[in-house]
Amino acid sequence: MEVAHAEKAETSRRLVETEEKLETSETARATAESEIEPLKGDMLWLKERGIACVVESVLNSEELDKTVARLVVVARNDGYAQGYAECSHHVVNALKVYWDTSKSATHGVNTDAALAAAKTEFNNLELPVMDLINVALQSEDHVAQLKEIFPDGENEDKDLA
Repeated sequence: MEVAHAEKAETSRRLVETEEKLETSETARATAESEIEPLKGDMLWLKERGIACVVESVLNSEELDKTVARLVVVARNDGYAQGYAECSHHVVNALKVYWDTSKSATHGVNTDAALAAAKTEFNNLELPVMDLINVALQSEDHVAQLKEIFPDGENEDKDLA
């Protein structure tokens, strides 16, 4: 009888212990799920809106537009100067005559240096939006910071209504 009573007490103890573990496990699961949901929302925002906002802000940057436009013009001038110099060299060699290069639009212009300077300017370009993004990415809640920089268009539409 004592053995049966001891077995029953041990079974009851194990049952209570198992129920406690189950309750703790369910609490931990519920806590994990409640912490995961905002992360899923943040990841969805990054995927559907955030990354595109960063890309658009960089590609539509006035600073980038101006720097690229300057680089294109300087590269075109350098290409013209190099081509004109090469062509005049061939004419001089082929026809054995002097070719007056002073009429070239780039005569006396150091297009190599201008191109190198434009490339350096492009390579060292700093965009104000990237400074904001870098600060946001170092924040503990970087997605919230990015949402402040790039508010949802839906909220803007509601504000206009």
